Amino acid sequence: MYTPLNPRVHGDGDNLDTIELNPYTSPGGQYVPPGTQYAPPSGPPPDSKNKDLKALFQSNHAPVKNWPIHSQQVARLTPLRTFIIFFDAILASAPLMFIVLAIIAARLDGKEVSDYGLHLRQVLLLSPTIFPVVFAALMGRCFKHIGLWRAERGISLGRLEQLVGCQSLFSALERQISLRAWSILGLLMTLIWLLSPLGGQSALRLLDQEKEFVHLTGTYNYLNPMASTGSFLEGASSMNSGRATFVSVFLASLLSSSKYQATPMDLWGNVKIPVYRSLSGDSEWKSVDHSHNVTYASLIGIPVAGIRSGKASYTLKARQWDIKCDSNQEKSVNDSAFGNMTATWKLNYTDGRCKSYPCHINLKSLDQSGNVSVAECAMMYGYFEAAINCNGTDCRADKMKLLDLFSDGYTQDHDDFTRRNMISNEMNYLPSVDNAGVGSAAARGSTNAEKWMADPLDFIGATGGNVDLYKLSPELLSERFTIVWNSFFQSTFATTVLGGNISKNLTELEKPILQLTFNATQAQIVNETKEVYKTNWRWFVALLVASIILQIAAYTGLVLKYITLAPDIIGYASSLTLLNPYIPTPTGGTTLHGLERAALLHDLQIRIGDVCGNEPVGAIAVAKADEGRVTRLDRRRWYI
Repeated sequence: MYTPLNPRVHGDGDNLDTIELNPYTSPGGQYVPPGTQYAPPSGPPPDSKNKDLKALFQSNHAPVKNWPIHSQQVARLTPLRTFIIFFDAILASAPLMFIVLAIIAARLDGKEVSDYGLHLRQVLLLSPTIFPVVFAALMGRCFKHIGLWRAERGISLGRLEQLVGCQSLFSALERQISLRAWSILGLLMTLIWLLSPLGGQSALRLLDQEKEFVHLTGTYNYLNPMASTGSFLEGASSMNSGRATFVSVFLASLLSSSKYQATPMDLWGNVKIPVYRSLSGDSEWKSVDHSHNVTYASLIGIPVAGIRSGKASYTLKARQWDIKCDSNQEKSVNDSAFGNMTATWKLNYTDGRCKSYPCHINLKSLDQSGNVSVAECAMMYGYFEAAINCNGTDCRADKMKLLDLFSDGYTQDHDDFTRRNMISNEMNYLPSVDNAGVGSAAARGSTNAEKWMADPLDFIGATGGNVDLYKLSPELLSERFTIVWNSFFQSTFATTVLGGNISKNLTELEKPILQLTFNATQAQIVNETKEVYKTNWRWFVALLVASIILQIAAYTGLVLKYITLAPDIIGYASSLTLLNPYIPTPTGGTTLHGLERAALLHDLQIRIGDVCGNEPVGAIAVAKADEGRVTRLDRRRWYI
């Protein structure tokens, strides 16, 4: 049914651009000139009173039930259409759910966790799944109905394809690339589709739980460093009367050291102070490196009263001894001038009584071979301030700085008394603290203090032998000797508050018998309250914006759908049968929507193939498949 413009063209591949199709003749023999799309049947429409309206293709075709063969108005309001409008309105209102969820989450901000909030969070967990589904349904409908509304008024095919085909982020990008028409509209539609994952993820991250913190200032009270001036070491009489007290405290701290030596608090919960010399740094405040083992000056800490729950930071002041040994070697009993065997170890001045710091002393200890370990040491007394941080009742010193020894009430007279009496008494009593009055003490083996200095992790038990302190390096002996000295020194004063049983009425401790005072220090306290909900306002704005845009699009699509008179035929496969000369359909039916036409022609067999199968050059179209009107396509055949 074609006429070659050049009679010499006969081959399939010869000058295909010269082929011209003949005018089409309708199945009834009626001539249809080129360019004519459709001619309605002549004569009046069938009687509309006929309730059993059936349409025939032709006399040799089966009837199509319920096919509208008579003229009718478009967009008529019927009961079914009313129901569909109602259903569409409900569907278009779905974004309100996400707007309401965002508002509810915002109202929960700062409120305590509750069952209501937990249920809301469970709902929000579903949002990454629900939001993209709702977004795709409503935004796709909106673009489609905008395209149909514009098509009724006239629109370019490319713009119509962009609108109708923009049903997802991928399809929006695909239309931009395939149509080779990068436009602001295409970019805008692509950006709008990015709101789909953004809305789902923002709902998921909208509401969190966190603990609320209350910042306040409180007052803690720590033992006044001047309490050391009331030590049992002030005289022989005091030492004898207080022996039962300080011996038990000292030995308890020593025997429990395997667990508490490296901890920031002692056996009774008092905060310990590191050895200032062991800290590194050039600044005034030296930091304590808790990532490594910290060397604490004593096994006994500083009592602090009034500790509250929560996190707190404060400072306290304390005095401590620091002993540094320059040498440690083994000597014979005669060369060491050990003297009478009244104890297994002795402490002596090197240059007479200490008149100023450093005080030079030596440590002598009997070893296993019958010789003596002799260490030459120097002793300093210092005043320090420590920055303490607590988490509840768990506290630790994080920084230290050196203070002037003669400050806060400590005078030269106090220090003279300390050097003249207290050092001498401790040197006399410490070596015999656990074997006082024992006959032939030297023959019964090293004391607990000696064994602890030899090995703090393995010293408990009656071995009956002596330890070899000379095997320790001077640095290691200095560290352990300092701890033993400070621990014994602290066990001799303020023993009524070391065990943590501090009276709430601190003034009772100032009675003449006890003479204990506490210094007040300001503490910055942070208390945690119950868990509360925290709204992430950035995600709140993202969800609200995405939901509002989706809601506007949903209502826009709803309105355009029902103000557009043109039937919805764009994007449906059934629309390929509309006025298609290769697919005989009953007269009329132009008012049918795509799905309505598909329902009526449900069993119609169609094929995309060659409708000029008997011609040298084929033509591709959609045609009825069961009447020999169309043949299969062939890769080797040429088509116009």
